[in-house]
Amino acid sequence: MEKFNFDYDSENDDLFVYLEGKKSSGAIELGNFILDFDDKYNLVAMQILNVSEVLSKILSKIIEISKIKEIKMEIINFRNMDAIKFKISDNNTEENANILIPHIREESPVLRY
Repeated sequence: MEKFNFDYDSENDDLFVYLEGKKSSGAIELGNFILDFDDKYNLVAMQILNVSEVLSKILSKIIEISKIKEIKMEIINFRNMDAIKFKISDNNTEENANILIPHIREESPVLRY
């Protein structure tokens, strides 16, 4: 798993998780998740909207968003799906969660403009 940097916007309750120095070639939005991929389909960033609500549904323990110390993620490709595995930890707790997304291998229309 690779360690990602992150920024939390408490005013909007959004969490932006990213790899330093990596550039997005396209993004997809799936519900409260905006996923950014490079030109080789590697995950380089993820934004979670309404993150407090989202994490309360997918994590078994409550982690206060403002106290997150580390986030690690990896993407596992299989068949027509990708699994995004991530670990979130604060000073006392480490939680694991998985998100399944369909393969999307089309160029974003936004990038054509």
